[in-house]
Amino acid sequence: MYLNYFANLMLLETPRVDLIRYFTLSRIASVLLIFAATWLLIRYSTKLLDLVSQRGPRARFAVKWMEPVLRIGLWFLAGFASFDLLAPSRETFLAAVGSVAIAIGLGAQDLIKNLVGGLVVVADRPYQLGDRVKIGPAYGEIDHIGLRSTKLTTPDDTRVTIPNSDILNSEVFNANSGVPDCQVVTDVMLPPRTDPALASRIGYEVAYTSPFTYLAKPVVVLVSDEFDRRPYMKVRIKAYVFDHRYEPRMQSDLTTRAKTEFLRLGLLDDWPGQNSPKPN
Repeated sequence: MYLNYFANLMLLETPRVDLIRYFTLSRIASVLLIFAATWLLIRYSTKLLDLVSQRGPRARFAVKWMEPVLRIGLWFLAGFASFDLLAPSRETFLAAVGSVAIAIGLGAQDLIKNLVGGLVVVADRPYQLGDRVKIGPAYGEIDHIGLRSTKLTTPDDTRVTIPNSDILNSEVFNANSGVPDCQVVTDVMLPPRTDPALASRIGYEVAYTSPFTYLAKPVVVLVSDEFDRRPYMKVRIKAYVFDHRYEPRMQSDLTTRAKTEFLRLGLLDDWPGQNSPKPN
């Protein structure tokens, strides 16, 4: 009721302007040309930035952060240029803005929330392109930041699209914050009577000798007693991978080599249900 009242009030107070006479074929063609040129410019500038980031992997985050800023800025410039072209007079421009405001009030709230969310993401930078983040239940690498949504690809190669308005009200966990390396946590379970000093030493050995470990960052191995239906010892290996895209492979490498060494030393012989023979 109130929206209709204010809409009628705006229509009464806004000068009557014949908008049809401005919508000539040449003006419409010019607007279409502006948006086509903007789309092509964004497309090829994105490819250029991708090429530059591939040439210098360690600097790809410094290059990638410019992509969403460039994309959103160009679309806004194209929108303002189109408004100016279709509404050359001040009265026409105000009438068009008033019409858009009414349309927003009547049914485009979600779209505006997403647009505002996109601007907040670009300005506040809780993440950027290439970051490995967890938003709600989704976890993966950010590969698109747009006006309406953010898209990420999970380690299982699944594309997830998240509306920007949802991100404003969600917790965002960023694993690397604009740098290639990130911490990888790998847990290995052992029988409770295992020598903790020996288990810790093996954890350090497999972490420092892994081909994926970023040795400029520290390695930490923690040993704790846990209970889940039966007692067990948990060895937690915390090390940094040199590129977060190899996180799953590093976890697999650490687990495989740690358990192989534990089997070789017979540390898993006391594990309930462990009947496999020790390797030679």
